[in-house]
Amino acid sequence: MHATPPRRPRPRWIWATLAVVAVAALTVGMIRLQETACAGTDPGTRGTAVYHNDWSVVLCSMGPLPDNGLYASVSAGEYDGASLCGSYLEATGPRGTVRAQVVDRCRGCGYGRVDLSERAFARIGDVGKGVIPISYRLVRDPEPAARLAVRVKPGSTPEWLALLVLGHGNPLARVQLRRTGEQGWRSMSRGVDNYWSVSGPGAGPFLVRVTDRFGNRATLTDVDPRTTGTQSGSARLYGPLAKPNTASQSPVPSTPKQAPSAPTIVPQSSPRSAHQCH
Repeated sequence: MHATPPRRPRPRWIWATLAVVAVAALTVGMIRLQETACAGTDPGTRGTAVYHNDWSVVLCSMGPLPDNGLYASVSAGEYDGASLCGSYLEATGPRGTVRAQVVDRCRGCGYGRVDLSERAFARIGDVGKGVIPISYRLVRDPEPAARLAVRVKPGSTPEWLALLVLGHGNPLARVQLRRTGEQGWRSMSRGVDNYWSVSGPGAGPFLVRVTDRFGNRATLTDVDPRTTGTQSGSARLYGPLAKPNTASQSPVPSTPKQAPSAPTIVPQSSPRSAHQCH
């Protein structure tokens, strides 16, 4: 038998190199973990809030609005053809946080500027200053979930129909229509005034199916195009009282944009992390 030759000890520089590599790998892993944690605590879009006191006419067509409401108006880029109408922003300023509903477009505002009603502004800053720095987010599934409702636009006929959808809370992605007792849904087109329209719908009554940006879906029944007032149903887009067939589907993709992205979305049920990101 041959004697087994003794193993030669590895040079110290090899062990030093391995130690450095291990430390580097651990550091990279910690950085990535930190980035992942910070992604969940993104402070949102940083911008400016401006006090605005005239909400008598709003482009989202949601008036008349009560004088003491919590309202917001966003830049044309964020308004994006009425895509944010009826949704809610959570704005944080020097004095606290407020949730305000998007009801209008600020034609002369740049990205990041948000006009707030007096009551909303007063909750987060000094109304006397008129302008304050803020951060703001788009709220997902704002509670309490309201019942869906529609309002028929004046001038609608069996040849052309326009509907304003109310009570949805989240940004809408799609509204579809079909006559009661018939098959097949027809897609409606959204205008800059937040009305959804379709040509040649017939006399009705109609079913109106509403889908939001996150895939939540609900249907209103017996919508009468001859009724000029608001028609409310029992359906909700989300929340514990939403019907089983309105549960979230796959998220509805949005059209890619060249402009800056929309405000950060905050899930209603997600707890806020106490972790600090720098």
